[in-house]
Amino acid sequence: MTTRIEHSPGIGKLRNDALVDSGIGGRIAAARKLAGLTQHALARRISYSTSMLSKVERGEEIPAPEFLGRVADSLGVRVERLAWNRFEWRREDDELAARLSPVRAALDLLDLPPDSAVAPRPLAVLQADVRYLNRLAQAALYEPMIALLPSLVAELHIAAESCVRQDRHDAWALLALTTRCGHSAGIAVGDNTLSVNALGKMDWAARQAGDRAPGLRAAREYLRVTAYLRDEDYAACWRLNNAGTALLDGAEDAPGALVARGQLHLGASVISARTRDRDAMTGHLEEAARIAALTGEEPETFWFGFGPANVQVHRVVTFGALGEHSLAVEAGRGLRIPTGWLPTRIGHHHLDMARSYRWLNQPEKALKQLQRARMVAPGQARRHPMTRETVSALVRSARRQSETLTSYAAWLGLKL
Repeated sequence: MTTRIEHSPGIGKLRNDALVDSGIGGRIAAARKLAGLTQHALARRISYSTSMLSKVERGEEIPAPEFLGRVADSLGVRVERLAWNRFEWRREDDELAARLSPVRAALDLLDLPPDSAVAPRPLAVLQADVRYLNRLAQAALYEPMIALLPSLVAELHIAAESCVRQDRHDAWALLALTTRCGHSAGIAVGDNTLSVNALGKMDWAARQAGDRAPGLRAAREYLRVTAYLRDEDYAACWRLNNAGTALLDGAEDAPGALVARGQLHLGASVISARTRDRDAMTGHLEEAARIAALTGEEPETFWFGFGPANVQVHRVVTFGALGEHSLAVEAGRGLRIPTGWLPTRIGHHHLDMARSYRWLNQPEKALKQLQRARMVAPGQARRHPMTRETVSALVRSARRQSETLTSYAAWLGLKL
């Protein structure tokens, strides 16, 4: 018998940029656990009874300013952090955002004539570099990716303008797949402006990619859907999903068109789940499965990881979005990860599983999934909002100190 886990009214709708407010007591408990202290140990430090501290943490007592001051001093945090309603995430050791200026400039200057001083290498060599760039992005190896991206954009731009016939179309397609990585960089650092600009340039290049244009442009609309999913703007999601599908009408034989259509169905399944339309969700998953049976595993087509495995992981995603976490875990248990599958796709799957295990009150299994996500794509796991939400919830609900959990939280940079 499957148990449906419903979200409680207070925590049914988490936004990506915010965490649940567990109250002052909850924040004291979280800070204490992150410091590796029992209630008894902290109570002894602040010269209050363990009973009093327990009541404060449970929300049964409102702490006096003196009590808060002693707790803050003992745990090495600011009083304001205990009184505020959000976790703070330390990012000063993440230099990625500071390195993105050349990427922004390279994308912004694409509206100018290409740099004639750049001598492009043969198209086959450029194609290999674009593949390498996207593999870096899909492994969440953002630092080497952003180091390579600006010069590759410049080189592909002049190649696209100078090539003729099919080579010209191929060069524009490669430029579209390169600017897509600017979107990945923007997502990694939470820079929505960079992401939007990169996807705009992706469409601009894709329009000039000949028979590859429909698939590339539809892929771009899918990526825009994922951005609006984060903002929970489902009306915009449906408009973009429908626009992507329309781009494929009459272009069934275009390269990548079938993969793009399948991925749009997966996107539609998530939108449907988020809006509680189970019938539509099931229909889109079934259609995606039908297409995946035709394509097989196509991990590198638009770098979506599309195929039967991706359909299965989207069953985990959609059941989780519905709050049916037992079904989500069941769907994920039998997954066989294809050889050479994208690390970020694998990592995201482990994060989805961790979230469902957390809702099922199985913290050990949730933490094991978080560790797997960190192992396969650490750059993604460290920056992903779902990691932060799940770890913070585990910290708040932990009954006793867990060195593994506190170590993971410290790796994320979670503090109060």
